[in-house]
Amino acid sequence: MSRKPCVFLLLSVLGLSSCATIVNGSRQEVAISSTPTGATVTVDNQQHGVTPVTLDLTRKDHHTVRLDLQGYEPYEVQLTRKTSGWVWGNLVFGGLIGLAVDAIGGGMYKLSPEAVNAELARSTAMRRGDGLHVIVVLTPDPAWEKIGQLERSPVSFR
Repeated sequence: MSRKPCVFLLLSVLGLSSCATIVNGSRQEVAISSTPTGATVTVDNQQHGVTPVTLDLTRKDHHTVRLDLQGYEPYEVQLTRKTSGWVWGNLVFGGLIGLAVDAIGGGMYKLSPEAVNAELARSTAMRRGDGLHVIVVLTPDPAWEKIGQLERSPVSFR
């Protein structure tokens, strides 16, 4: 068998395979925002800037997104991968080779949720090192759980 038919056959198979990778790519942009803005964004234990930010993440992996802002509770969300509808294109046009290419590269997946919009909750206690700092407020939020109350002791003059 000559080289020309083999090369043509190989190019034909590659050209018709991996529909999802061709359409989606192996990475996905995920917009991350917070209220208030300026929270530190950490994805898979690596810092990636502050909100608002758009990150280009691999489709084939699950990701843990964490937002931290001083004075607010940390916010954490899991980005999970789900199968993209373009996988059906592989079954029609690319067959098993296309499906394998999309699975290895991650093109057959999409990340969910596609955007993270975090409402950060104000913290009433902050940990720094080994200590715990309590913040005292004059007007409590009705949603807070009461765990104690300071009372004034009588003053005696002698």
